[in-house]
Amino acid sequence: MTVNANAGAPDIGDGVEDAHRPRVAILVLSKGVPAATVAALAQRFEVLDPGDPGGLDRLVADQGERIRGIATTGKTRLDRALLQRLPALEIVASYSAGLDNIDTDALAERGIALTNSSAALADEVADLAIALMVMARRRLVVADAHVRSGAWAAGAFPLGRSVRGARLGVLGLGHIGSGIARRAEAMGMHPRYCTRRPVAGCAYPYYPNAEALASDSDVFVVACPGGAHNRGLVDAAVLAALGPDSTLVNIARGEIVDEAALIEALATGRLGSAGLDVFADEPHVPSKLLALQNVVLTPHIGSATMETRDAMGECVIRSLAQAFDARMRP
Repeated sequence: MTVNANAGAPDIGDGVEDAHRPRVAILVLSKGVPAATVAALAQRFEVLDPGDPGGLDRLVADQGERIRGIATTGKTRLDRALLQRLPALEIVASYSAGLDNIDTDALAERGIALTNSSAALADEVADLAIALMVMARRRLVVADAHVRSGAWAAGAFPLGRSVRGARLGVLGLGHIGSGIARRAEAMGMHPRYCTRRPVAGCAYPYYPNAEALASDSDVFVVACPGGAHNRGLVDAAVLAALGPDSTLVNIARGEIVDEAALIEALATGRLGSAGLDVFADEPHVPSKLLALQNVVLTPHIGSATMETRDAMGECVIRSLAQAFDARMRP
């Protein structure tokens, strides 16, 4: 099951444990878990850090039966085979929102809790989505170059397109998608959305699939989970439904959008513009995409502020502390 680590957090105590009880073993699965987060966990738990992929296999072979919790960034694969070697595992706490590399079905079968930091990072990612949307439609990167190059002296910069009054299609209406829609409403936009099923109590117009949503959107934001089930969801047909005056923004996962089809649509003018924070083969971005003037590119920085990364680390700590209370039961 997936738990919101931000909601209803009880007092998690000071981490002081009974000296006669063994410390709960927590595996730091991913290298990218911040040092401050690992240090905070070490005050409360026995932290097992493999250091490298080769060390993981050795560590699990030696300590796998003792590991009761995992802290991960979600970038290291946690599959059924590895889970079988962790018979005591009770909880996986992910530092990121993405669960692409975690076998959620295998966790659910064993009743292992799964938390992520989607609520903690939602506002930051939503802010970036809005920024990319405005930058793409107003062509702000090219406008900056226009000033720096001295071209302004030779003539005015071409007109862009407004967001005010535009129809905003949000593909995925979780924490991040909802945050984007709220911001868009405040800007005078008109949100509508597509999810697997209608969201109870949501007043925005609902569309049953991505193509139907695109056909009634001026701006289309990809905010749904990645993974195999959504790979290529935004294909050539969806891009064609958007049209030459529309903008696509992707702050979710690169594989959700058919990158080759996107490049062709942008290059031929069948899609007006795009703002992209994620790519199919990060950090490698196709040269054809880099050459386009009607796209804004950022290096997967949706949650990349000091404040939000600190909050994400706190989510991991809180999740594990809630699972193993101050008594540190053996």
